[in-house]
Amino acid sequence: MSQAEENKALMRRWYDEMWTPRNFDLITELAGPNYTRHDLMGTRTVTAEEYRDSLKSFAQEWEISNFNYFLMSEGSFITAIGSWVVGNFDGQGGSTQWDWVQCFRVDDGKLVETWLPGMGGSDVQWAKEDIPSQSLL
Repeated sequence: MSQAEENKALMRRWYDEMWTPRNFDLITELAGPNYTRHDLMGTRTVTAEEYRDSLKSFAQEWEISNFNYFLMSEGSFITAIGSWVVGNFDGQGGSTQWDWVQCFRVDDGKLVETWLPGMGGSDVQWAKEDIPSQSLL
């Protein structure tokens, strides 16, 4: 299996086994021990366990449905483009459609870094040092 296919298999497992059934315990198996996140809350490096706990807390009330995604992989990078419907997002039973793009970096078969610029149509300005010096794909 090529590196690109291995990367996509890892991402399919990440999305299909973690998000849809909400099996966040899978994070400690698929994410590296130090996972760097660039997202709405800034840039930080956390342990796989801290990442798992933050997602559990963040999504404990959500109901995820209509989950669709498209994967591209080159070298150690994976780009995912997708959409889902998040029910009970407002805590009162309402739902919202999220469309997103996210890039991951893989090292030794583990997800070790991610760039998530925004969800739901919002834009985020990253610090210059957080943006890769060249295009990822």
